[in-house]
Amino acid sequence: MQLNELVSDTNARQYAIQRLAKLLRHPDDLAYKAEEVRRKLAQEKLLIDAQLNTDVRRQFDDVQEGLELLYSTSSQIGRVKSDMQKVDDLCHRAQSYLTNFDRIQIVSTANRNFVRTDEFYRQFSEFHQQYTQVREMLTDAQENFDQGNFNLLRLHYFLYKLEDFRNRALGFTGVDDVDAGQTLAQMFGGLDGLVREFEDFLWMVAGSMYDLALRNRSNIVVQLLKVVEFEEAADRAQEREGAAAAMSPAGAAPKTERVPKRYKKKLLEFIHTFVSSRVGEFFGQEVRDLENITEVTGFVIDELTFVSDAVAPAFPGTYFVFDVFVDEYHRSVVENTGTLAAGDLDGGSILMLLRWMREYHGAMRKELSIPKDQLKPPLLDGREDQLAQEYLDIASKKIREWITNLMRTENESFVNRLDAPSMGEDGLYVTGGSIYLFEIVNQNIELVTEAQRAKLLCDLVAECNKVFQDISKQWRELLSAEKTKQIEAPETAAEGLVDYTMALANEQIRSVVQAETIRDETGERLTRAHQERFKAELSQTMDIFMNVAEAATQTLADIVFSDLRPITAVLFTAEWYEDDLLQPVIETLKDYCQDFHDHLDKYLYRRLMQDLLSRFALSYVDAVSGKIKLHKGQASEKLNLEMHRASKFFKEHMDSAAVSETLNIVRILISLIDSTPAMIFLEFFSIKKQYPDLPPMLIEDILSKRDDLEKQQLKTILESLRQKSKGDAGALNKQRTLFSKLKSYSPLGNAKGRFL
Repeated sequence: MQLNELVSDTNARQYAIQRLAKLLRHPDDLAYKAEEVRRKLAQEKLLIDAQLNTDVRRQFDDVQEGLELLYSTSSQIGRVKSDMQKVDDLCHRAQSYLTNFDRIQIVSTANRNFVRTDEFYRQFSEFHQQYTQVREMLTDAQENFDQGNFNLLRLHYFLYKLEDFRNRALGFTGVDDVDAGQTLAQMFGGLDGLVREFEDFLWMVAGSMYDLALRNRSNIVVQLLKVVEFEEAADRAQEREGAAAAMSPAGAAPKTERVPKRYKKKLLEFIHTFVSSRVGEFFGQEVRDLENITEVTGFVIDELTFVSDAVAPAFPGTYFVFDVFVDEYHRSVVENTGTLAAGDLDGGSILMLLRWMREYHGAMRKELSIPKDQLKPPLLDGREDQLAQEYLDIASKKIREWITNLMRTENESFVNRLDAPSMGEDGLYVTGGSIYLFEIVNQNIELVTEAQRAKLLCDLVAECNKVFQDISKQWRELLSAEKTKQIEAPETAAEGLVDYTMALANEQIRSVVQAETIRDETGERLTRAHQERFKAELSQTMDIFMNVAEAATQTLADIVFSDLRPITAVLFTAEWYEDDLLQPVIETLKDYCQDFHDHLDKYLYRRLMQDLLSRFALSYVDAVSGKIKLHKGQASEKLNLEMHRASKFFKEHMDSAAVSETLNIVRILISLIDSTPAMIFLEFFSIKKQYPDLPPMLIEDILSKRDDLEKQQLKTILESLRQKSKGDAGALNKQRTLFSKLKSYSPLGNAKGRFL
């Protein structure tokens, strides 16, 4: 590594971080490359230290040598001053040796003036001829401009001589010599026009610098710059001469009438006009609207690459001309894009702009090593965040409006139920709403993804979730209202609620699948910084739709058990002991479950069957709270028979182990009915270990409604159970089972006046 490659102290930290980032690209590199990198950096440090020591030693030697030269120079200046004083003394003494020195001096001055006058006269005589020659050269150059057969330096040389002679001639003319001034002005009158023509030709050459570079005629551009540099030097000399004249006595020397040209300033102004014209022309032809804004990036990169390779090398390094061209191109792009982006923009146009801005800055950094901070002024006045918020507002508003209209149609169809719901290819009922719902959402997500705006994408999904939350609330309220109407006033409800509820549930699952697809596919295209939030937002979206699906399945279960309510209401009553009430229950379940199996999503079907089974089992336990009698022997025998038949039915639709586990709470009820007074205590605590949330009031009701226990015997048993059950609340809080879902019993509460 050379010393000139080292960064300054102020940038050392940033340089070190960038270098380490290049060397250690992956986490594993810390384990496998760290030691190697440390050794390599140590070697580089040793080499740099050695080079620094050498350079410091060399600098000290140079300083020592400079001090010695300074000391010797001071001595030499003293000797020269002494020698010049001697020469001056000799000159004064020599004048006394010449008797006619004053005359000789006058004659010498007269001779010099004569020679100068003769030279001036000759130049006056030849001025017209030289003027004509220069005009012919300029005309020839103009006519042969396309061929490039001209020499700017030669043309400028002769023109400058004419200007210089004109300026000196006017400088010799006194202010009061009006006639001489008018004569000279008439004589030199055409020269100003010739100078203007030459300048016009000069800027015509400047305007063709790209064409000249393409034709490998950059030498003409170099000639142009030589002329500019020469005139700049003449301007500086004129300024120094003017400053000296201001300090000299009046009339000490003739003044020149040269006017500063300021060619360098004019050249930079011409570059500004030239670039603005090219960029404006490109926008006018190729980028008339924001749909083609991405074409700008390629145009600017191509132009600046050409400038860097073919134009900039012709300029002196002090011009920093590439930076000048970068600034001019960028400024012109800012002006033209600002014009295009003026006024109200739709969401697509805003995204197009945001995507282009990122591509533009990325290309400038990658292709030309120009960081974003160097490009001033910022694109669109730095309104990136404002534009992103504007897009978010527009997109959110459109999504909400579109989905609100969709929901209005879906709600009307769900409430009126004029026709049967549509059926998909797999036989499931559907509404088709999820397709239209995610169509507009997917469009916006894809547009934002293509615009490479990860934060905006996360914000967009968050706004969509707000809309989905509102939809979820509407669906749950509508399900509750229609269910209530179906159960309490079926004559006023339209037919087909079950089918439409299945269609709604299926549609929510389809929405969950689409949200999951977006989460997995689009999430992988994001950076780690935004991937976690994006996936979290989409997971929330899935939960929102799943909540509606669960509400729909609960509605289905509520409708089923509303039909079974006349039977579940008479469990353990005389009617139940006398008649077979389970058969109509199973027949009703068969009808419903067959429809659920055929037309409901398989996942929701399994969830619904589990819910139906749980409600079926809990209905027996909740029935204990009613005005019933539990006849020992008869009740358990009938319960065993019904559980066997119910188990057989549910196992046709569910996993056998899940059925047995759920119906076990009814078998617990049987065991408590059949237990002898001596065994109740052991039976209770055996059940309590498996079901810590077993409600104490349920035990009291079962025992108190058994027909074989005396009141005093019951009181003794309950008091014993109460004493042994103290301190069970902690275990209850740790585990909840199916007993926690009982409607008639609270797992924690004890009724006032009860034993437990």
